[in-house]
Amino acid sequence: MKKLLIVVASLLATTLLFATPSFADDLDEYIRLLKTDLRADAKEIVKKGMVTFTDEEAKRFWPIWDSYVAEREKFLDARLALIMDYADNYDKMTDAKAQELLNRRFEQLKLRNQLDEKYRPQFATALSPRRLVRFYQIQQELEVMIELKAISTIPRMKWWQGE
Repeated sequence: MKKLLIVVASLLATTLLFATPSFADDLDEYIRLLKTDLRADAKEIVKKGMVTFTDEEAKRFWPIWDSYVAEREKFLDARLALIMDYADNYDKMTDAKAQELLNRRFEQLKLRNQLDEKYRPQFATALSPRRLVRFYQIQQELEVMIELKAISTIPRMKWWQGE
């Protein structure tokens, strides 16, 4: 898993340094990345990372995980809506719109953390503390890889606009 993360990070860093993507052209690719790729394989990656699950642990864990993932979909939808709003305003961004987008993003992150706080005690009923830490490590690696792939297609805010 570590090697995969290093390879993905290296490839993305190279892409970010040398590519100058057109935001409009890459928006569909961004949406595809958020909805597919690693997310589609997430359960399999978690299974492989938690290979030592006992049958009893798996029986308790997977229903909780399925509910957790279903609720996380709301955050994906909110993230996509935010990116679409950013894209719609990219060439005509105002300070007020930029502040609104930033506020929405921080609110999304706060709600995302609340979801983890909600589910952590439930996961703790299914897993020992060490296995729970392992699960969250795997989950974090997945989220970082997905986010790195996705954000590589989003251009930075035009800082010179309107100045």
